[in-house]
Amino acid sequence: MYSIRKLTKKPLFILLLITGIITVYLFYKQIYIGVPYYDVFVYLNNALIFAGIPVANLSVIYLSPLMPFLTSLVFRAGYISANALFILDAVLFILAVAGLYLLFKQRFNEIQSFSGSLIFLSFPLIFTWAVSGAIDIPGVAFSIWTIYLLVLGVRKDSRYLYLVFPLLMVAFLARYTSVMLVFPIFLYLLISDNLLQNFRKIIIGVLGSLALIVPFMVYFYNKLGNLDPLINLFTSTVMGASGAVNDLGYNPDKLYFLNNLLNYISVGPLQGVYREIQNPSQGFPSILAYILIIIVILGLGIYLYQIFKKKIESIDSDGKRTIIHSLILVVLLCLGGGSFFYSSYLITELIFLAVLFTGYRLFKGTGEKLEMDFLFLSWFAAFFIFHSIIPLKVDRYFITMTPALAYFIILGLITVIEKYKSLLSFKKIKPEHVYLIVAIILLVSTVAVHVGHTPKHGYGYYIQNSSDWLTQYDPSYQDKNIFSDYDPAVTWSLKKEVKFAVPRLYPDPEAFSRFLLDNEADYYIDTLTDPKWEIPGYHVITKMGSIWIYERDS
Repeated sequence: MYSIRKLTKKPLFILLLITGIITVYLFYKQIYIGVPYYDVFVYLNNALIFAGIPVANLSVIYLSPLMPFLTSLVFRAGYISANALFILDAVLFILAVAGLYLLFKQRFNEIQSFSGSLIFLSFPLIFTWAVSGAIDIPGVAFSIWTIYLLVLGVRKDSRYLYLVFPLLMVAFLARYTSVMLVFPIFLYLLISDNLLQNFRKIIIGVLGSLALIVPFMVYFYNKLGNLDPLINLFTSTVMGASGAVNDLGYNPDKLYFLNNLLNYISVGPLQGVYREIQNPSQGFPSILAYILIIIVILGLGIYLYQIFKKKIESIDSDGKRTIIHSLILVVLLCLGGGSFFYSSYLITELIFLAVLFTGYRLFKGTGEKLEMDFLFLSWFAAFFIFHSIIPLKVDRYFITMTPALAYFIILGLITVIEKYKSLLSFKKIKPEHVYLIVAIILLVSTVAVHVGHTPKHGYGYYIQNSSDWLTQYDPSYQDKNIFSDYDPAVTWSLKKEVKFAVPRLYPDPEAFSRFLLDNEADYYIDTLTDPKWEIPGYHVITKMGSIWIYERDS
């Protein structure tokens, strides 16, 4: 009994309990909402292929394979349901929160780390996408544990470094863009002053990581006959050409994520539209976000002032080196700013890596555990630069930056509270209480918004109903040629390959009709076109809300 009471006083236990309860709630809601997003259907269809059920288009099998592969293991066991992917996401979400707490503890105390983890948990994007079947949370989960092992390997036991790059490869396979984590990893190794001592362990880890990716490359080659789609994906990304103007996520605004930063911290009451929960940029920030960001900016400003003050006090002893480092830093910052707006993301990443390394060398010794601050700053910068410059942008891409955002929020709070804690003493309020109060208020606000605005069913539910209707209407549907503007969803619902066709890519109904007729489409299922088209050569056989099913004229 004593051991149980002792356990309940541990912040990590309480954090896992809170996270577990929230995860169960989110999973329960997700079951009714269903698959919430286009990409999730792609992962489910790829899982069917991995499971040996060839119902989907092989052309996208090369996309981030880890979660589809893990889901396929459940499918092979006989449970073919989107819930399998939701459950895997839920497990990794809990591991992400636990890992972030342990990582924060390398810089903060238990209560501060607990509060920072709750703040991370309360971010609208984290809450909404936690168990959705998307790959963003799994990618972040493995990224967090990669960085945690990196810090342990540098500061406590170098044997952890053997695992850093294999785990980075797992994060990469979960979400390809997780490879950007290589920049903060490299920076942290550079500033640790023992890179050469641990070089052998790092190389062994890199070689071990290659063993993880080879089986997937061989599988893709066997299925596709070549690796051209994968090579083209990475080539276009490196060249900054990932995305076309007609892509739904096309957005060339390089300050998009910065402009919506407050929305990602906390959103205000919504208008009852679920897409505002999925995409906070479509809503507006809550008053909590404004108050918190003012406090955090004040705190970070004080923190920077303290660092600059210590540096100025030490100039007499190393004035020449300080001047040289300062000049280099200014030049690199100017180059980085210009590169961000006018060059590729890769060049910008390399310049800012040099900026952070030079900045650390300049301010080394002026702050407690300054290397952790630069590690998280590099984390945020690496993903911010990448996702800002690449012209494909959706809100959930910001999830890659949320661990670093939570870090700097708690750092700013700590600095302000420690600076003015004397004002709290007469009210008998401990600093720890303030951290907890802020975190709990944010979490309660997020829960309230989510509970009040999640729909009973998501769009995937209605696509499934329409697909079920078609199977009853035409029992021989498996032998028919079916097209849809939401082909991954209909493929998943019918468990047969459905091909892509969308009216918006054609100038008029006649041109679209010619495409369908030339490809001998028996049925066309339209889910998104508004207003709907009258398609020559086809007639509507059912209308289920915004979903219309067309059949070719006999």
